[in-house]
Amino acid sequence: MKQFFITFFANLAALLFVFGGPVLLLFILILASFSNSNRPKHLVSIERNSILVMDLSMNVTDSPEHATDNNPFSSAFNQDNTRSVTLRSLVKALKKAAKDDRITALFIQGSFEPADFGTGYACLKELREAILDFEKGDGKTPKKVYAYLESPTTRDYYVASAASYIYMNPYGEMETPGLAVVKTYYAGALQKYGIGVQVTRVGKYKSAVEPFILNKMSDADREETQKLIDNLWGDFVSAVSESRHVDPNTFQQLVNTEGYILPDSARDAHLIDKEAYFGDVLNDLGKIAPSSDYARIPLPFKQVAIGDYINSSRTPRLIGDRGSDNVVAILYLEGEIVDGDGDLTNIGGDRFAAELRQLRKDSEVKAVVLRVNSPGGSAYASEVIQREIIALKAKKPVIISMGNYAASGGYWISTYGNRIFAEPNTLTGSIGVFGMFTDIQKIGNGFGITWDTAKTSNFADFETISRPKTDQELALAQGRVDDLYDKFLTKVSDSRGIPKDALELIAQGRVWTGDDALHLKLVDEIGGLEKAVSYAAEQTKLGERYRVKEYPEKATFADALALLFNNQEEPVSHIKLDPLTQQFLKIKSDLKSLQEFNDPIGVYARMPLGWEIK
Repeated sequence: MKQFFITFFANLAALLFVFGGPVLLLFILILASFSNSNRPKHLVSIERNSILVMDLSMNVTDSPEHATDNNPFSSAFNQDNTRSVTLRSLVKALKKAAKDDRITALFIQGSFEPADFGTGYACLKELREAILDFEKGDGKTPKKVYAYLESPTTRDYYVASAASYIYMNPYGEMETPGLAVVKTYYAGALQKYGIGVQVTRVGKYKSAVEPFILNKMSDADREETQKLIDNLWGDFVSAVSESRHVDPNTFQQLVNTEGYILPDSARDAHLIDKEAYFGDVLNDLGKIAPSSDYARIPLPFKQVAIGDYINSSRTPRLIGDRGSDNVVAILYLEGEIVDGDGDLTNIGGDRFAAELRQLRKDSEVKAVVLRVNSPGGSAYASEVIQREIIALKAKKPVIISMGNYAASGGYWISTYGNRIFAEPNTLTGSIGVFGMFTDIQKIGNGFGITWDTAKTSNFADFETISRPKTDQELALAQGRVDDLYDKFLTKVSDSRGIPKDALELIAQGRVWTGDDALHLKLVDEIGGLEKAVSYAAEQTKLGERYRVKEYPEKATFADALALLFNNQEEPVSHIKLDPLTQQFLKIKSDLKSLQEFNDPIGVYARMPLGWEIK
């Protein structure tokens, strides 16, 4: 750290000498941005009878690292206007608002902007349940929830359907035609351009390699995929039917018939309550919470944005907010699992192993909740993390809270938790292993490039991509995969108390929903992050004498400078993209996953690619 600042300020002095004023101005801007980003919670004027406003135009993440305000330079240098908001901050705000006698109602508007591993159905279920709890108020006085929809997606309506009263723009439509998984296959392109692909794998359903060796879904992959989206859709239909008091079969028939449901059909089916323009909705809310400042400021109703409410210090205190030396730590593991330190978008095995060691040594930390939102990745890195979890568990309770994904390597790092919580629509399991090898012999030969080798033993050039693997080499690789799969089964059998022969029947690389995983004893309980935190506190008998602290901690000033000057983060557009651009970005995402295949022995525990559920 010391050397960083010596180097930084030496370079700054040189720049000032050469360029003078402009660089000084830049430096002042940097310090100003940093100062603003670390501003403490501020006082927000919340009048009595105010309405809490939640704009869904955001990406709901697990890890605070994904929040834009963690980077002190985001406002000055980043053109990304997409808001990233943590699930826990939203749930906490709703819980507090339910008890806050200044808040009379909640107003929901906007449309989600999912990115990376955020805004999945598991996290949205927890948000939806928090909205339903808000409606109960303090237990004595219920509160209303209003929603305004324009062209709601399935994700939007999943959350908004929890509202007491739903408005919809007369020229909008419900974009809820069902769920689909569209996978991209590269085998034909790879063959066309002379890139060879060879795989080793264990598990009938371990289909992560199939996009590179097939041109369509295998029978096993189609069976698994269909069952998963059927389960997720079933949860959606059940939730909507219960909240809106509609018959599930009638709703399904409407979806099958119309697909994109127009406002009059939605109203007739009781999916919405009223067609209205936004101005009309504001007028209605103005009658509920008349604005005292309307003559001076054109606010049609008394309101507070949920972001301001989150940052306000004058809100009701919840259990876990109290000042105490006893800490329940939440460590967020979000992204693909990679060997080494990784970066802010993935789970670096070495980096998170160090975090776990630090939590083990911290005497204030009495229990740890691991929030896992990962499709897996490097088997080696998963094992590095798991060893530290086992060591941590020997000293204090370790509770697992599964997010949208906790599959393959994500399940590997979860399996030794004292108790595992998952949402019904969490994707988990995928207990299987694969290896994949590419070669460029054919494409190289096409350009007149050839290779020759001298070696001292049979496997000395095993890592080369200048030729396909020999049968002997593939047998060696398959042996490594078989061995790792057996170790994976042994670990799960030992940690979950499932006989190995019975476990093998439900393993095979198959992905399960949280509901199925509960019946199969892969998880212990259905519930979200807050339930896991409460359980962790119970296990340490802390009562209400604890505070919750989140890890990894916020980036330091030096970390932020490194991010800026190394240009590690790419801005993501929040504008709805055309289909061709979306497909190019999908391919880019798949290729990024390939880049993160960095396991030292080339063996992976990862769920299939292409799991973007539409």
